[in-house]
Amino acid sequence: MPQKKIRVARSHTGLGLFATATIRKRALVVEYTGRRISTVKAQEIESRRANKYMFEINSRWTIDGSSRRNMARYVNHSCEPNAEAELVRGRMMFRAVETIAAGDEITIDYGEEYVELYFAKSGCKCVGCKEA
Repeated sequence: MPQKKIRVARSHTGLGLFATATIRKRALVVEYTGRRISTVKAQEIESRRANKYMFEINSRWTIDGSSRRNMARYVNHSCEPNAEAELVRGRMMFRAVETIAAGDEITIDYGEEYVELYFAKSGCKCVGCKEA
């Protein structure tokens, strides 16, 4: 996986993950890493909004990606994403859905539930929504 092709940098919404070299369409970008916890426990934590870096793998397991070593935690939401999450042999990977140019921010669609939970008050601030 081309981890050397990415870096964390300032984004218009805080910190984001950016390509430092071209990433071809369908290429694996970064793995979402962290401790596996039960989805029930993750839902309890999320209900208190104590951790927004939870990535549900299935109804039984969730990845707690709150560690700063997890580079994928810096991938921001976009309503027009250039990457997507894909479960590969039990590991959550982000894959490019289009060619990502060097300097571009890497984004995924967090999904309606997450957007409603965390962005409801302020609204979506992705580049596409900000320009609309």
